[in-house]
This record gives sequence, C-alpha cells and structure tokens, in this order.
Amino acid sequence: MSLFSFLLIICLFLLIVLSAFLSGSETALTATNRARILLKLKKGEKKANFVLKILDNLDDVISALLVTSNMVNILASSLATAVLYEVFGVSGILYATIIMTILIVVFAEILPKTYSLNRPTRTSIKVGGIIFYLSKILYPLIYTINLIVKKVILGNLKKDKKQQDQQSEEELQGVIDMYKTSSPDSEHEKDMLQSILTLNDTTVEEVFTHRKNIYSIDSSLDIDEIIKKINNSRYTRIPFWKNNPENIIGLLNVRALDVDLSKKESSKEIIFDKMSKPWFIPETTNLLEQLAAFKNKKEHIAFVVDEYGELLGLITLEDIIEEIVGEIVDEIDLADEQFKNLNDGYIITNGEKSLKDLYKHFDLESPISEASTISGHILEIAKRIPLFGETVRDEFFIYKVLSHSRKQISKIEIKSIK
Repeated sequence: MSLFSFLLIICLFLLIVLSAFLSGSETALTATNRARILLKLKKGEKKANFVLKILDNLDDVISALLVTSNMVNILASSLATAVLYEVFGVSGILYATIIMTILIVVFAEILPKTYSLNRPTRTSIKVGGIIFYLSKILYPLIYTINLIVKKVILGNLKKDKKQQDQQSEEELQGVIDMYKTSSPDSEHEKDMLQSILTLNDTTVEEVFTHRKNIYSIDSSLDIDEIIKKINNSRYTRIPFWKNNPENIIGLLNVRALDVDLSKKESSKEIIFDKMSKPWFIPETTNLLEQLAAFKNKKEHIAFVVDEYGELLGLITLEDIIEEIVGEIVDEIDLADEQFKNLNDGYIITNGEKSLKDLYKHFDLESPISEASTISGHILEIAKRIPLFGETVRDEFFIYKVLSHSRKQISKIEIKSIK
C-alpha cells in the first residue's frame, strides 16, 4: 500500500469521526429541553447560552448539520472507493460500498445518536459552541438552500400559528402523561398540570356561581337590616343591588370596614363609601384570561354577564384555583358533601351541583355539554323537565328525578353504568 493510500485511510477515519460528531450533535440539539438549558444557564453554565441561540434558530442549524454531514459521508465514501479500487480493482467498488455502509450506519449514526438521546442536555452544551459557529460560517449556503425549499417545495405547507400552538400543547400534554415520580402525590400533581392546560379551553360560564345562589343585599334596606345581613353572612365580599337582585351596584369588602357595625352611629354612607364598583365580564371569557385579569386588577370577584348585559352569576379567584388544585375548604365554607353516597352504589345530589364535579368524582373526562349543572344536563338530554321518578341517561350515568318544581330539578339519584 502506497503512502498516499495510507493518508487516505487516515483521512477516512477522521471523516467518520466528524460524521459521528455531526450526527450526534443533531440528535442532541433536537432532543434537548429548553427548560433544562435555561436552568443550566441560571446555574452559571455559560456554554448553555450557545444552545439557547441554536434553539431559537433550530431549522437553519439543522440544515447546516445535514448539509455538512452529507458532504462528509459522500467524501468518505469516495475516498474509500478510491483506496479499495487501487487495491482490488473494480471489485473494490463493491467492497467500499459494503464497508462504508457498515461504518457509517454503526459508528457515524447509531452509536452517536444513541449516546446523544440518553444525554441530550450534557451533549448539546458540549457541542453548542462549535455548532453555533459552524452554522454562522455556512449561513449563506443554508440560506440559499432554505429559500429554494420554502419557495419551490413547501409553499403550500406553511402552518399557521394556531396549528403550531395546538401541536405544542399536545406535546406538553404527552410529557405530563409520562410524568411519574416516587412521590405518592405524583398523580395529583399530574392532574394539576393537566388542569392548567385546560384553563384556556374552559369558559367562566362553566364554573361560575349562578345568580340565584349569590348572597347579596338590597341597598334600599335600612341600616339595621343591612348590618344584620352583613353580620349573618359567612362571606367577606358581599354584592349590593338596587331595584332587583340582578342590578348589582357595588361590592363591599367587609374586611375593609374600619367601623364597628354593632354601634348605632353606623350609617349607610359609611358602608356605601367602602364599596367598590362591580366588575362585569362576558360569559365567553376563558379561565386563563380571567386568572391573568384577576392578577392584574388585584380583584377576587367578577360578575358574569351574557351578550345582552344580563347578569348570569359571579366567579371568584378561588373558583379558578379550585379548577387547578381541586376543592378548597376554608374556615368560611359550610360542611357540604358534594355527593351523598348510598350503600347500593347510588348517589343523591342537588340538581345545582356542577356537572364537571360529578365526572371528576368518578374520575371521568368532563363531558361535552352546553350545561354547567347536573339538572341543566338532564334538561338538555330530556328536552323538558322530567316528572318525579322519571329517568334519563347519558353515556356514563342514569339520572332519576327525586324532586322538582315547575321550573327546575331539585334532587337527583344517580347511578354509574360503567
């Protein structure tokens, strides 16, 4: 073997090492997690900054890696063919094809990619600086290639922002589904994370307190009656209305009162001066928007209205938090069992109870329904108010009416059928 052939073999070895480096770098950068890179940067890992810059422009960097990797592999195959052709003649072409296929697939693809998949964060930080500068050097070539691809091939395959957001959310849901730790609370943590993702898909109308269940005070009452109602209330924020209960004129924060309501000198003016203006929001507002609005306005209660301005109910900050963490019972809550379990597998509940809470009670996915209460769901199915003893069913439950009035269903017996 000539000196020239020996040098070609050395170059071939270096090209395979370079191909393995490029292949492993591509896998590491596509598999790495941005949150972990940010955490490394906060801990003082300066090289992580290169990785963040790469992730912000990942398409161009991956294109640079693919172009470089293909050039290296083609060059390596050509050198191997030249060496083996010199030794074996025409049959060396076949030998070169077999040998290079094995070398490239095993040592330049499978091994480096497997390593990078198992250590994506560590690998991406190590190679980040080199790949960043490589992409800068190849930018003119990559820009030209991407321009051709986008204009000629992918012109009709652009994804709009909504599709991209939906894909990102689905990926995040998949990650949460795989989340598991040794902690006994891991399932509850998983449910909380999933609940946060659904805030954007849930409107305030689905979780609010209906207007008929709002504790409010008539502003036209005399001061003694108002003070009596305030003292008898278990709420710290009380709406006041004028002319009719749906005409809310103010919201009183009882804790903000700096007077003794038991004293005779208390007057309406003192109470009315402490009231804040009611905050009205549309029924279509989603919980994520409302949570942000509560934070920005530093408020705890908002009144929900329909498109005609009619009062539907109210929603509190606690209502939204409970959608995430589950039912919260504090010192002002009355002991109230959501669903009364009977020995034979039936449950009895109030028709005004939340339909979502019923499904959560049985660990089921929330149903697709226009109604927010169980009684509303029954009316939606039956298309009328069922009589005493009548039953209706959906996919999971049989509902039996135990009591009702002319306008609504009061008490229901429910049996799970799955």
